[in-house]
Amino acid sequence: MKISPATKVGILTLISLVILTLGIMWLKGRAISAGERTEVRFHDVDGMRPGSAVQMMGIRIGQVEEVLPVIKDDESYVTVKFVITEDDITIPQASTISIQQSGIIGEKFLEITPPQVQTALLPINHHIKTIINEKTPVELLVGNEYIPVGEIKNAEIVNIKTLTPIQQENIVTTYAYKIGYIVTKPGVIIPEDSIASLKTLSASNPNNKYVLRLTPPKDIIAQISANGKYTIVEPIRLKKFFDVQLESAIALQETNDKINSLLSEESIDDLKTILKNTKHLSKEATSTLSLATELLRSSKTEIDNISTLAQDLSGKMVVLADNINNIVGDPEVKNSLLSTTKSIQKSASSISEMLEDPTLKETLALVNNSAQDLSEITSYINNITQDQELKGKLDSTLVNLNDSLSKLSVTLDNVNSLNTEEKDNLKEILNDSSEISENLKLFSNKLNKRFLLFRLLF
Repeated sequence: MKISPATKVGILTLISLVILTLGIMWLKGRAISAGERTEVRFHDVDGMRPGSAVQMMGIRIGQVEEVLPVIKDDESYVTVKFVITEDDITIPQASTISIQQSGIIGEKFLEITPPQVQTALLPINHHIKTIINEKTPVELLVGNEYIPVGEIKNAEIVNIKTLTPIQQENIVTTYAYKIGYIVTKPGVIIPEDSIASLKTLSASNPNNKYVLRLTPPKDIIAQISANGKYTIVEPIRLKKFFDVQLESAIALQETNDKINSLLSEESIDDLKTILKNTKHLSKEATSTLSLATELLRSSKTEIDNISTLAQDLSGKMVVLADNINNIVGDPEVKNSLLSTTKSIQKSASSISEMLEDPTLKETLALVNNSAQDLSEITSYINNITQDQELKGKLDSTLVNLNDSLSKLSVTLDNVNSLNTEEKDNLKEILNDSSEISENLKLFSNKLNKRFLLFRLLF
């Protein structure tokens, strides 16, 4: 059976169409031209397909060739292979590769972002007085240790007035270091609001005097994903994004409810009272500080005098200490102190022996008894003197005695003023008076005897 030429042409055309279709399907998503091919891993590609564009800073430079899932027991991931079709374009190390979307419902594409210069601000203090050199190491706190992640590209001293208000909040000095650094270690993402500080290196490193250290904010732990020579940023699905936004909205609503509950009328009144009291307290504190300042100003002379006296006293104490040291260091003084110590020791031994003498013990006992008797007599006299009636009688007796002595003194003065003849007459009178008193005494005794006999008779 012969095949007509038309049939042959039809069969050949059909085979050509099949081959063309299969070739197109096989070449779909593949670059025909030669270029740099790269393979990266994602845990989620968010619907990206082979043939998707590869962009760098918004410019298309290649396309995705393959998207292959890899399922393993311990780890599952998606391998994305892409090719760079543009000439003279090389992906820098530590570049960030992420999956983006053009618009809300646009196509997915692979975005490559070369390492960007990031800025760190550092207050200038008296410990740091030199400009930081370029290529100074940059370290990031990961876990409990600092790991090198990059290097400094530039550093300059700026006035904080040139910074944004948000940047000025964390700087308390007039000037600050504005440090530009770049991350060169793949898999590193510097957390926002990381705290920068300079660490002085040892003198053994002459090239770099310092190292810039970045510490993540509190409750944030920096992590490094060591996967190739690029930094992979996983995509965020729209649902997850909305879930996060919903959680944020719920948390914000709860915060608003708590704030509204706190801002009741009673709370507002309490706040007003607190503000008034605070204002009054601040006024009193200001007046107190003014008085204290005035007191210090008025007492400046006295304070200066006290300071001068204290300095003089300290100088004299130093001189005294030197003199004491000289005295202690003198050999003669040491010998004298040793001899004095020995004499005191001998005296103590002698006194101890004397105290052990029985005669001395008896004498001390007698002295003790005498002291007790004297104490009792003193107590008795004190009791007598406390008797008001006896005290009055003693006072009157002493007054009468003083009067008698005064009169006697006057009489003696009169007697002394007499002449010799009058004194002789006075002596005779006194003698006669003495004889008369003796006679009267004898007469009285006789009368007493007679009256006694008379009583006995009757």
